Amino acid sequence: MVSDGPVLYVLKRYPRLSETFITRELLGLEAVGEQVLIDALLPPEPGACHPDIEQVRAEVRYLPRHPRWRDFRVVAAHTRVAIAAPRRWAATALQAHRRGSMRRFLQAGLVADRARRQAVRHIHAHFATAAAEVARDAARLSGVPFTVTAHAKDVFHTDNVAHLADRVAGAGAVVTVSDFNVAHLSQRLTVPVRRVPNGIRIAARGVGPDASGPVLCVARLVPKKGIDVLIEATALLASHDSELHVQIIGGGQLADDLQRLANRLGVGDRVAFAGPCPWPAVEDAYRRCSMVVLPCRVDADGDRDGLPTVLLEALARALPVVSTDLVGIPEVVIDGQTGLLVAPNDPVALAAAIARLRADTELASRLGRAGRALVAERFDPEQAIARLRSVFAEAGGPSDRRLDRPVLERS
Repeated sequence: MVSDGPVLYVLKRYPRLSETFITRELLGLEAVGEQVLIDALLPPEPGACHPDIEQVRAEVRYLPRHPRWRDFRVVAAHTRVAIAAPRRWAATALQAHRRGSMRRFLQAGLVADRARRQAVRHIHAHFATAAAEVARDAARLSGVPFTVTAHAKDVFHTDNVAHLADRVAGAGAVVTVSDFNVAHLSQRLTVPVRRVPNGIRIAARGVGPDASGPVLCVARLVPKKGIDVLIEATALLASHDSELHVQIIGGGQLADDLQRLANRLGVGDRVAFAGPCPWPAVEDAYRRCSMVVLPCRVDADGDRDGLPTVLLEALARALPVVSTDLVGIPEVVIDGQTGLLVAPNDPVALAAAIARLRADTELASRLGRAGRALVAERFDPEQAIARLRSVFAEAGGPSDRRLDRPVLERS
């Protein structure tokens, strides 16, 4: 049974190629009859987007990036919100002024006005950064409950750690994707923390590794992904494995540095950088690869992956995976059972794990099959959506007092 009123998503940027999990979540909600609205703080990411975006029916609105009081839309929205709840509006405005966050407050007024006009029953944000700040203030202004899904950078990066509790203050719950994150956040937040996995649909039968295919890595080219470690491991293997090739799909700030590293280590012809690719190309790469490798690490700013979607996608296709024993990864990549785990920043160990799977195709296939079964059991998309909807329902409708209290206590 569908609850009355739509769910309003607040997203920093929509759509974004690397955030396929959000697209799947939106489609999952719509598949069970939910009406979804989207307010995005930034326009679509340039370049390719996932083809499933075209199936999302949600009405998308892009908020002004730098809202001003002289903008009639901003003035009209805030006027309506202030008339409906003057004390809440004044208290929230005062707190935003003291925080120095009037930009987010102005955006929140637009979200709150939409929530009231379109009878929104719940507000949900992805990532406990700017989107969460806007959702928090919009919830306070409108009286509509809100929740936030926290992922990785928004939880662990040093720039975000000190702000996390404030950004989710008053939330009905914080959602996250792994048991590790639940334990970590529960120690640092007073709001309820709930695990809701990213739902992954199991690929058709007949998938699995192509022993003659390349080693595949699908990742943004940023420090926490550890792509440099993969390139160093490739250089260690190249002298005694003439058939080894690596394909890297993804773009990012380290693209040029990583290409130079591959050339300097003499494996520029072994490592192919495909750049950001549309989903059909990624799907084709999964079909042709021998394994998926993602050597995640904790970077200098504390940032790290929570539970990389690419690992779940690989396991769902019965592909063997190699990754590192960080954060939530061991919950799905169980060493020796559903994949192989190595310590981060260890190219020797990573090279040994890759060589082991290339030499033992029976092991590679067995790990892939076990990983596929695990994803089918623990990451069923319908169950994930049902759990998310339960979180929305449990968040309830906070009273005016609950909404105002965090603002007044901090003033």
